[in-house]
Amino acid sequence: MAKGEISVDERGRTSLARVRTQRFDRYQVEEFPDGTLVLTPAVTISAVELAALKDKKVRSAIAQAKTGDRSALRQRPRR
Repeated sequence: MAKGEISVDERGRTSLARVRTQRFDRYQVEEFPDGTLVLTPAVTISAVELAALKDKKVRSAIAQAKTGDRSALRQRPRR
């Protein structure tokens, strides 16, 4: 759906403020041979986060935590 026209300044910059409806901070950009640019919202995570999410044990622990069941939690010893 076309949202309007935007212009590019002399340095090749533009603002998405008038045409975007969501407030994403990062986008992946794909340029087609006809000059069409497609912006896809993106989320960037660190290498450490990616490694943790690839670990089946970590994913299982996250899923368990999301259930709200606190019975598997261990208490820390008080100092």
